[in-house]
Amino acid sequence: MCSRFDLNIDIRAFQVQLGLDMEDIRRMVSHGGFDGSNDANAPDHSDPDNADDASETAAAFDGLTGTRRPTDPIAVILTSRKLGLRRWGLTGGNLTAPLINARAETLDQKPTFRPLLARRCLIPATAWYEWRKDGGAKRKNHITLPDHQPFLFAGLENGTEATIITCAPSTAIAHIHNRMPVVIGPNHINAWLDPSVAFDQTRHMLTALPDHVLAWHEEAPTAPKTKHNDDQISLFSK
Repeated sequence: MCSRFDLNIDIRAFQVQLGLDMEDIRRMVSHGGFDGSNDANAPDHSDPDNADDASETAAAFDGLTGTRRPTDPIAVILTSRKLGLRRWGLTGGNLTAPLINARAETLDQKPTFRPLLARRCLIPATAWYEWRKDGGAKRKNHITLPDHQPFLFAGLENGTEATIITCAPSTAIAHIHNRMPVVIGPNHINAWLDPSVAFDQTRHMLTALPDHVLAWHEEAPTAPKTKHNDDQISLFSK
């Protein structure tokens, strides 16, 4: 499972590396993203040479970084190699909560995901979180690649929302949780984003990362708060 992840790098850093078209997402963030006029086709009256407009756009891009939670706007790389904006979690139908994850093993069996198999996407991240069960407690773990390198989750999107695909975990982190997000490696990016490539030809990509590329840190448990008992006898009361 993946219910929280970090993106601690400017999303525009992926532009040159992956040859991304940034125009749509630049226009969307300039118009307030999901909270304002999010029509990517709306006329763009911003002036990139204007210091105020440039500052506002930079601040909007900054809003896509940090810790991302379900229903947050997230940056996604679409099949067209455009960078888009989606809400994290699929909604609609009889769903009682957003579907933030999709199991790799059953994607082509579920009516929610089958129509999206040609709408594959990539979701940039720098870390994700899992909670290890420890008796009645849950211990928060921060999982990264070496040197906190950025990477790309495998996802599906429907035009306004996206979900992260999960698989059985790498042996190294299986003690933390029984699922992990799928990370698409550099050699598989082109095929994953190509809608003309049948899903069956990409299924082999949806597996766990090798143990040696994973690093994790478990937060120390916090001391339980002591409840003050107003009925206790104070030795200093009069």
